[in-house]
Amino acid sequence: MTVQLKTGNENILINIIWLRDNCRCSECYDHTNNNRKITTQKFLESINIKIQDYTQADNNLFIKWSDGHKSKYLTKWVIDTWTGNRIKIEPNLCFGEELEKLPSKVSYNDLTLKEGQKELIKSILKYGVGIIINVEPTLEATEKLVRFIAQPQETLFGTMWTVGINENHNDPAYLNGPLIVHNDSTYFNESTGLQVFHMLERDINCEGGLSTIVDGFKVAEILKEESPLHFKYLTEIDIESEYIEPGFHYKCTGPVIKIDPTTKEVYQIRFNIYDRSALPPSRVNEFYESYAHFIEILEREEMYWNHCLQPGTVMIYNNWRVLHGRTSFTGKRIFGGCYVSMTEFLSKARSLQLIS
Repeated sequence: MTVQLKTGNENILINIIWLRDNCRCSECYDHTNNNRKITTQKFLESINIKIQDYTQADNNLFIKWSDGHKSKYLTKWVIDTWTGNRIKIEPNLCFGEELEKLPSKVSYNDLTLKEGQKELIKSILKYGVGIIINVEPTLEATEKLVRFIAQPQETLFGTMWTVGINENHNDPAYLNGPLIVHNDSTYFNESTGLQVFHMLERDINCEGGLSTIVDGFKVAEILKEESPLHFKYLTEIDIESEYIEPGFHYKCTGPVIKIDPTTKEVYQIRFNIYDRSALPPSRVNEFYESYAHFIEILEREEMYWNHCLQPGTVMIYNNWRVLHGRTSFTGKRIFGGCYVSMTEFLSKARSLQLIS
């Protein structure tokens, strides 16, 4: 059975079990702690309860149930929640030149204010890139900046880390050769959400070492346009990524392109040519053909933003979207940074009412 709600010129049918399960009266919901008041027995009883009467008036929905219970809902809340109509910032898919020009630059001092934090997080949500200027080139200042957004994520690499001194990890990022653009931590069950980079020191004799980034969502969009079948394969075929060093052995399996099952939109890219494990024998040809097409798009010149990280400017990338790499270099080049989990980042975005 359903309840029919009017919104503009449209009628929407709402399931009554769902309505009873989501009653927000004080008997059913703790508004202080934001959690349900329910037992398993009450839940089992609720799926058999009928509606005795209901009315829609003054932006509210009123329901009288067959067991005598009464519910009052904000009509907009019911419709938005039932239809999945949530606040969100649509990503702007970018070529390399656009990644350089479009994201706004937020001053470090502005992050002490809510508006400055909102501007930075909006940029990361929209473009996958956040840029903070006028930052003291120290690891301590970098950490303080990050904590305006969320707490740094502890991983095997530490909480705050540096690259260029005291390397003790088996990762090509700690060498001075070129790095193909990639997403980090594809071997974690939840890949790290944000990647924070701050050049702390760059010797005057240092040559090369340009940072390179590509919008992975844009690559996926082009792949879908050029070959819907290749796009489909990379959303279906699971590949395993792994990382091994003494005391650690991480593995995670998933597709290169992850699709939200509800919205059908791309929400994560898992591309790391270094960390791929051996493929299982099934669908090998389909995968390799599609993966090669993805890489061919990835290598197109217009996809890249090449820039030289400078002391005083912090770059934050959405690691689920933006692929990052580096050209080879000689000389001294030390940068610091950290990770932020996607869970913590999205929590901050919701608390600032940028998404819901």
